[in-house]
Amino acid sequence: MDTEFVGSPYCERCGTDEFIYLETFVPAKYRHDGTLRKPGEVTYFCTGCEDFSAHSVPASWVPPGWYLG
Repeated sequence: MDTEFVGSPYCERCGTDEFIYLETFVPAKYRHDGTLRKPGEVTYFCTGCEDFSAHSVPASWVPPGWYLG
């Protein structure tokens, strides 16, 4: 697995996640044996400073109110 940045969406410029607008979310993928194959990915926009970012998120992280159904 690639060891790129993994963290919850957060604007480093504003110093908060208060103004984050999620654009896309791809959940983590697992192998048949239950081990992590690929962490989740998120792209987001900060409405406070108008900065855009995208990176991997922890496997357990999901957007607030998100469910698979």
